[in-house]
Amino acid sequence: MSTRILTAIIAFALHAPFALAQNVPLPDIGSSAGEILSPEQEHQYGARMLYEMRRVDLVLEDALIADYVHALGYRLVALSERPEQQFTFFVVRSDDINAFAAPGGFVGLNVGLMHTAESEAEVAAVLAHEVAHVTQRHLVRAYESMQKATLPIALAMLGAVLAARNSSGDGTEAALIGGMGLLQQQAINFTRHNEYEADRVGIFTLAKAGFDPEAMAGFFGRMGRATRANSTGEVPEFLRTHPVTAARITEAKNRVEAIRRDPPAVPEPAANEARFRLMRERAHVLTASEPAKLVGVYRNQLRHAEAAQAPALRYGLAIALLRSGQAKAAGNELDTLLASAPTEIAFLLPRAQARRDAGDAEGALKTLQALAELAPDHRAVQLALADALNAVGGKANGEQAMAALRPLLARNAADPSTQAAFARACELAGEEARALEAHAEVALYTGRPYDAMEQLKRLLERPDVDYYQRARVEARIEELKPYMAELERQRIRREDQDR
Repeated sequence: MSTRILTAIIAFALHAPFALAQNVPLPDIGSSAGEILSPEQEHQYGARMLYEMRRVDLVLEDALIADYVHALGYRLVALSERPEQQFTFFVVRSDDINAFAAPGGFVGLNVGLMHTAESEAEVAAVLAHEVAHVTQRHLVRAYESMQKATLPIALAMLGAVLAARNSSGDGTEAALIGGMGLLQQQAINFTRHNEYEADRVGIFTLAKAGFDPEAMAGFFGRMGRATRANSTGEVPEFLRTHPVTAARITEAKNRVEAIRRDPPAVPEPAANEARFRLMRERAHVLTASEPAKLVGVYRNQLRHAEAAQAPALRYGLAIALLRSGQAKAAGNELDTLLASAPTEIAFLLPRAQARRDAGDAEGALKTLQALAELAPDHRAVQLALADALNAVGGKANGEQAMAALRPLLARNAADPSTQAAFARACELAGEEARALEAHAEVALYTGRPYDAMEQLKRLLERPDVDYYQRARVEARIEELKPYMAELERQRIRREDQDR
């Protein structure tokens, strides 16, 4: 449970994020531990954690993968004990086999876990477990019971994160994942109870969603066997944060047998193994530090692959070629895949990218424009179209990119990738003031609140800001003021403690 509590503690130490829709009083993190967090405060803490993880580039910002994990997660949420709870699922740039939950329904899934999982049901099992931690309010109880003891540790870890973010990625990740040994003994009894309860609730949710309920115990058992077979004795991060015992696995299997005797009503078959395998390879390649080395690995695996595994491996090869600058070869692999699945968006989008990287920007743009007409509500398609329009440049293309992105911003204004693309489109369209507003939003959602506030204030000094934009910016500044004041109070408090 260490990484899971760690992410919550980082959020606690940083205090609530910006009041995005209204002025919400921010809690005093130094107050007594007797206060339970309100749902609003829970969401604020979790969101702030996500922004900080973005700031140190630990979040995989890929629309195809993000939407896949979101859909998978919400299939479970819809059948959980609290379907009304808001959740945010995201993928973490880490090879560690792990997942975690934070206050407010924020659930992170490491790329390492996706790549290790052998089926979609195994990933769903882990997500169901984390969803149960949220719906059972385990994190709030942990915060209440450990608040006084953990604040100094949280501040120390935050300092390590800030110091490490200018060094290597490994240093940043170590700062985030390390340091929890100080809390391990204090939390162990609480952890054991929570893990068992999350198993019980999660397995039932998994079965209701149409997945194999045995996937949870199977995945835990496989992790344990892998550890015993490892001569170095290294324990996967998943087992350090989700302690697994033989008794726990046995209990999980007993619950599965009980479910099989009295199965819940299942809406429809849930698993989509082909989609899972594609997204697993995509995530693996997009987070690889040296994608060119994966080209040979995938080619070797393809020579020995079974028919069911070949498309995903070929897809991984194509993305690896694309990322290593071999656009023509990537296009050839994608053409092979498209021959048997001509409407698969996961193939069409990188095919357009390969065409663009090979020098045919106009051809890539035409492909994406046609695809956008067929899939007007597909976020990854509209983002790809906007990026292609921005790459070609020109006022007309900027205006078209703005039109493509506005519906996405209406649905999710807190997505920094969409805001950044919108800012570039506004610049091309000659709407510089609107571009600066979008750049401020990017700063806000990537953990740079001071930059965001300064950009918004400078925006009000421009003569080209019209009445409506001025009112919008002024309202945004008012929303941020309580948070900025709390940040300043905490800075002063830390300076006083250091003296």
